[in-house]
Amino acid sequence: MNRPLDDYTAAAISWYLAYRQRRWPNGTNPHLLITRNTATTTTSVGTFWMDRLVKELPVGVDRLRQDRILEEALANGADPLHLAHVFSLGAKASLRYTSAVTESEAEQAPNTR
Repeated sequence: MNRPLDDYTAAAISWYLAYRQRRWPNGTNPHLLITRNTATTTTSVGTFWMDRLVKELPVGVDRLRQDRILEEALANGADPLHLAHVFSLGAKASLRYTSAVTESEAEQAPNTR
């Protein structure tokens, strides 16, 4: 499923991809974020590198991932199979996220009684 990016995110990714192409023109790594150590491999960057990347933010990488999963659950009707596939989650984890979204939506729904 394709989801459009907001202008800010699209510009940031375009800038980074152009930089990446200039810096590692022969890079073969399919991941968006790469380093000099991963540019010519297919491995992802490590957690140490990611933690350093976001150290100035008020939340860590795990919290950013959790937020992204919740946003995806909201955007796709809380489909646990979709979440499991997109984020490599197990059954229990994907159900936990979809339950959280479903409960949140129920709390926000106007009371029609």
